[in-house]
Amino acid sequence: MRTQNKKLYRHLLILLVPIALGACSSSPPASTVAPPPSDAPSGAIFFDGFEDAKELTDLGPEDLSRWHGGQLTVDGNTVELTTEQVHSGVQAVKFVAQPYDGSNASKADLYRSGLPFQDADEVWTEMWVYLVGGTDTGNLFLWDLEAPDTCILFTCQSPGRRLYLSGLNGDELVSDLGKWWRGRAFRQPRGEALSFPKDRWVRLRVYLYLSPGKDGRMRVWQDDDLVLDAVGRTLPASGAVYSRLQVGITANGNEFDTNTVYIDDVSIWDTDPAWEWR
Repeated sequence: MRTQNKKLYRHLLILLVPIALGACSSSPPASTVAPPPSDAPSGAIFFDGFEDAKELTDLGPEDLSRWHGGQLTVDGNTVELTTEQVHSGVQAVKFVAQPYDGSNASKADLYRSGLPFQDADEVWTEMWVYLVGGTDTGNLFLWDLEAPDTCILFTCQSPGRRLYLSGLNGDELVSDLGKWWRGRAFRQPRGEALSFPKDRWVRLRVYLYLSPGKDGRMRVWQDDDLVLDAVGRTLPASGAVYSRLQVGITANGNEFDTNTVYIDDVSIWDTDPAWEWR
């Protein structure tokens, strides 16, 4: 089963947007990306509930309406369709990533390219996350919004805002501006942080007002609780374009434990979806 998973995943990457680790990689133009399916939430520019897929490569159709690739960087990491844990419908996607070995980032994810988000734009995303408990989930990255064509001195590492788990045993959501030389981490107030639930489905919502300056804004909800509400740099540079969203285990930075995450019902909006929150 593991061999089949790797073959399917490599096939998905070859057909769509091959990964060039350590180099700039362009996204397909937004004009070539098909619109979301008819069952998408109102106003969403992208939605996938992972239904109607018999194998992993079905998530990467030629019309580019779903996912455009992903990453498997360490032997033993897997991405597969599953019925083990499902938020809605009949299946979700299961991501398993081995511990970080101190040199090679351990990744197991999917990504959507061709997104158009730039300075002064607003972004809303939603996905359902089931984090398997019983392990240390410190430095487990779940969500990356990236600008793959933004480089420093010809070095392109796809900088962008990321969400990961930190704190005791990896229980608290944090956001950093990863792979960039400026931009502070957004953290929950000391002594008031809410633990990220494990062994159940959690609705993870993210809002961003994009700015390379001090007026950027980020809000993050787990279920109905606003856990991050921060002002600061949300875009690496004024000319940067967030064209790629990665979900799953975008990196397992934990050096001790293999971690498992299920993802279902991923949505992206470029207009306000009118969420109710407190």
